[in-house]
Amino acid sequence: MLSAERPSCGQIILCLAALHAVTTVAAPTVPKENITVTLPEGTTQYGDSELICTPAKWKDIAIFFLVNYVTHALTTVVLPGEGWESYLTNALASLLFPGFGAYRGLRAIFVGWATVRKRFRAEPWEQGESLNLHKHKARRARDLQKARRAGALCMMVRSPTWTPRDGEEVSKNVMLVEGSGRAMLDSSGKKESLISGPELGLAAPDDDQSLLRAAADIEMRSMPTDSAASGIQLHTYPTPWTYCRKSRPDAVGSRTIRCAPADLDDDYTVVMLPSCTPVRNLLDDLAIDRINCQYDIMRGLVALVQAFLAIQTLYQTRGDQLNRYGYAAFGLTVAPYAIMSLVNLFGALSRPDYDAVYMVGSPIMVEERSRKGLDGYYDGVVGEVFEADTDRNDSFADNQVEPGTHFIKSPVKFVSIDNELYASFPGWGTTSLYTKPEDTLVKVTPSTTPASSHEGRALFVPNASPFSYNRADKSALQESLPNPSALDTFKWPSKLLPRSTRYIKRSRYLAFAISLTPIILIQVLSGFKAGSSTMIQQAATMLWLAWGSAIGFLVAKYEKRDTIGEKVDGVTEIKSVLVKAFFFLVLGWPAVAGWVVVAMMLKEYGRCVKLPD
Repeated sequence: MLSAERPSCGQIILCLAALHAVTTVAAPTVPKENITVTLPEGTTQYGDSELICTPAKWKDIAIFFLVNYVTHALTTVVLPGEGWESYLTNALASLLFPGFGAYRGLRAIFVGWATVRKRFRAEPWEQGESLNLHKHKARRARDLQKARRAGALCMMVRSPTWTPRDGEEVSKNVMLVEGSGRAMLDSSGKKESLISGPELGLAAPDDDQSLLRAAADIEMRSMPTDSAASGIQLHTYPTPWTYCRKSRPDAVGSRTIRCAPADLDDDYTVVMLPSCTPVRNLLDDLAIDRINCQYDIMRGLVALVQAFLAIQTLYQTRGDQLNRYGYAAFGLTVAPYAIMSLVNLFGALSRPDYDAVYMVGSPIMVEERSRKGLDGYYDGVVGEVFEADTDRNDSFADNQVEPGTHFIKSPVKFVSIDNELYASFPGWGTTSLYTKPEDTLVKVTPSTTPASSHEGRALFVPNASPFSYNRADKSALQESLPNPSALDTFKWPSKLLPRSTRYIKRSRYLAFAISLTPIILIQVLSGFKAGSSTMIQQAATMLWLAWGSAIGFLVAKYEKRDTIGEKVDGVTEIKSVLVKAFFFLVLGWPAVAGWVVVAMMLKEYGRCVKLPD
């Protein structure tokens, strides 16, 4: 009987491999052959066997500009409610001044930082859950606070041309300024100063003898007839708690306002609410998802891709390009735009986008609606400001004022008599001296000229009633408050401004510092060697870099508002946008000169491609 040994697994695998080798048809070997390619005249390798550079066409130059400059500027962070006209104009500013684009991105990053910080240290008015609210109300509270931090809320204030109506009263922070017409003549023909002190309802020493002497002085004098006839000028001044930046309140401009009043009184205007101002939901508001926002992930991805492309361009800027052009090499000019894209990338991920800004209620809105015979707030209001709390904020009227300026410590009431407007407050006149009711009043003349050009006495009415806000510094103010007529040139002390104004200031200075970091990169790559570059090439590229940083800082500092253009009947005026764009182009002439020099260098150097291994 025959017996066979059982094959092992290794023997089976070897047999199968041999069978596969026998049955497999070998693929034919394609012989390598040399291919001759005709290259354009002027093609060179600049001594690098892995590089081939062909003469650049204008199409190649346009693509280089589009990829390395224009698309970087388009990653600029969009502000809440900003229209496309304003966005493109600000993108043009970022193209000419990369430091400005970094500034907008840093502002969004500060918003994200504030949001993260508040998640761990929230106040009761900022966190809906701490108030034991229903989950829908708590969600609305979170949405409202997120919109506040993002700068997506606005409010109504009195306009500079505000004119009171019969029976209206302003109870706080009215200032009386004595001007060149404050003097009067006494019986001897000498000039006497305007009556001041307790008879004007102003702050006065707590001295009974002084009060008696002042009363006796009133008996000896009367209101000057020439001054009474000319009246007292009326102005509106911006209060510090309405400032979004150190220089002034931020006008809405061309932003889209959700549920904006269609027939807003001309005596009122809408400004942005400082992002640190406490706000709360309306108790009777049952709407859900009224505030809409979303994170622009696509813009962040574009910024990320652009940053990688810019890094690649900088990496390829080596070898003969640096030997030829040195620190003026065209590849190095991409560095400021690469840094701007990185900042905007983090900015887009830090702050959500809002397609509109939302109104919050305030006492001024109630005042404006009362003129129309209406009560309460407008429909669509998403929240309201808190009434001023002396425990949280120092009283504005308790600060010292400059000589010739007084806070009126009593309500000022406006009365219309025979189509003439008069103001009355306790102490201006006394019934014991005057028998006619109108003698206790002073004629008010609403001024059509800037406050800085006023003559004689002037009455300054605040643009907003006091409401709670977080001051930049809650310590006592040492210096005196400036004269309201000088606010066109002299601003409120920084301590009185909202805390959020510091974020804008920090973003501005940090953006300026970041915009100068390409100098370090240029030093590392080129050692600031000039190579064979010309004096024009060196001057144009370096001026472009320095000018973009400096002017970007100044534009961010002195712009009156963040959006470009004005709206008339809900439509943006194209003329206002074109004027600003033309201004940027004129101001950005070094960038235009730099583009011309870069185009000439690209035309001379050619379009280079690295050959595969």
